[in-house]
Amino acid sequence: MSLPSPPPAGVYTPIPTFFKKDGYAIDYDAIVAHCQFLHKAGIQGAAIHGSTGEGVHLTRTERVEVIKRVRAALPADFVILGGVVQNSLQEALDEVEALKSAGAAYALTLGSNYFGLAIKQQGIIDWFTSFADKSALPVLLYVYPGVSNGLSLSPETIIHLSAHKNIVGCKISHGDVSHHTLIGLSPEIQKNNFLPLTGLGQLLLPVLTVGFKGTVDAISGAFPKIYVKVFNLFQEGKIDEARKYQLVISRAEEIVVKSGVIGIKTAIHKATGFGESVLGRAPLNQDVDAGAWASTLGYFDAITEVENSL
Repeated sequence: MSLPSPPPAGVYTPIPTFFKKDGYAIDYDAIVAHCQFLHKAGIQGAAIHGSTGEGVHLTRTERVEVIKRVRAALPADFVILGGVVQNSLQEALDEVEALKSAGAAYALTLGSNYFGLAIKQQGIIDWFTSFADKSALPVLLYVYPGVSNGLSLSPETIIHLSAHKNIVGCKISHGDVSHHTLIGLSPEIQKNNFLPLTGLGQLLLPVLTVGFKGTVDAISGAFPKIYVKVFNLFQEGKIDEARKYQLVISRAEEIVVKSGVIGIKTAIHKATGFGESVLGRAPLNQDVDAGAWASTLGYFDAITEVENSL
């Protein structure tokens, strides 16, 4: 039996879950149309039900239905990374079974984090090893201390886990460039069947230079072409040209820093028109702070202009 392959290198979008104006009903049509738009723009695939997608605010039935509809509407080369955020090992395994049945190709897995910094790195290794041993889908490690009680996976832990035959990549959603470097340039990572991705588009070009293979970035949901442009320019060795676009991206990423998930949905709606509401389910049902949005409006306008030129 052949080993599972990692997803292709490139740019992935963690898609939001659009809701109707009542604040609860899922706008499935908007989600599917958004994914079709992303595919047309060159996005490699979508992370569905991660933090941007408010997966924790959905029922399992709803999570399955979203993936089913996206899979049915998109061609096979559009890769679906299914978000898994359960603390219980068995619940996480059950979630993978459900997402696989819906059409997900990989399990983007946050791991158990309820006890936060009381968890040791060996405990993380034990949890992910047990999970990957039984997971019905190949696993990508999802490292995001901001939504996991400050818990992170050390580079050493990621390198250790990369040797597991069913762990094929990672998404690193923190800004520690040293950690990115230690992971991307690790000889073990490079020889293993493992795809490192950054969750921060503001680091896309820098981390490509140290062995990372792409990004899973939320603002690419509004401006996909510029992210794909940077990735492609790097592959072509056109680093100076890529830097110009990277600066525009890094400035626009302040939208996420200052306005979070609702800022992401606001940016997508303003740039593309998708979604009749930019709000999430309660308690994430309040609009962006007007001052915070105003402070990034110049960056939004600048990236809009560049995106429209591509």
